[in-house]
Amino acid sequence: MKARIFSTIILWALVASLLSAKGIVGGFFLLIIASTYTQLELYQLMEKSGWKPFKVSATILGILMLYGCLFLREGITDFSYILIFLALSIIIFSIPVILSDKPEQLKTVFLPTIFGMVYVPTMLSFPILFINKLSIFTETTLPLLLVLWIIVVVKFSDVGGLLFGHSFGKHKIVPHFSPKKTYEGLIGSIIFSILSGHIFASCCGNYWPSKFTKLSIGILSTLLAIVSLISDLIESGFKRLANEKDSGTSIPGIGGVFDLTDSLILTLPLGIIIIKEFILN
Repeated sequence: MKARIFSTIILWALVASLLSAKGIVGGFFLLIIASTYTQLELYQLMEKSGWKPFKVSATILGILMLYGCLFLREGITDFSYILIFLALSIIIFSIPVILSDKPEQLKTVFLPTIFGMVYVPTMLSFPILFINKLSIFTETTLPLLLVLWIIVVVKFSDVGGLLFGHSFGKHKIVPHFSPKKTYEGLIGSIIFSILSGHIFASCCGNYWPSKFTKLSIGILSTLLAIVSLISDLIESGFKRLANEKDSGTSIPGIGGVFDLTDSLILTLPLGIIIIKEFILN
């Protein structure tokens, strides 16, 4: 637990320092690095489960996908760039599978590779597209704050789930996927997500959108806490298939980068879509 707390403090200090020094560019850099290691660790778990994804080439394409998002201005409402990129990736990875004369590679090579492309860099492209789009019409501070709000709510949801689950957890949710996830932990996740969401919003002062009311914060924070659990359980399923406790060993007390980003993969797109369509419009 001490190692986890220490790593968490260091990581938040790193994020704060980089954002203070480099602003939005620093945020993009962190996101691309996190996506790269997450995608690699996902493919490594797949390999330990018996699949053989195109690990290196798919991860490079994932980096190029996110890097290309930096230069788009159509934003999340025009998703054609991502769709074209995924279509090209499908063509690229289908060619060696077809030429191999081994149809089983569709299951062991092709499908895991494409899933990794969709699940990691595609989902994590939403913050870049959102910030690029919104920065055309507003000060850069607003979109960056809103993305940070989602991250803070989700990560404190993780903290609440850990504390409540460790202290009060008795009723398991899905023991076949993750034996440590309990309903008591989920309650803690929701409480911490709501509290952190309101505290963060109050600290933003006049920067905070007037339409993003206390009620809206409470509802969206609760939804993010629930989806965060689902996102976390998906990674737990891959770890169980690979018979691994963590996705890696790069972060003391936490595990791998995928163990850090797992809860953000589904919550970032969901939170951004809801904020953009129902709060900012």
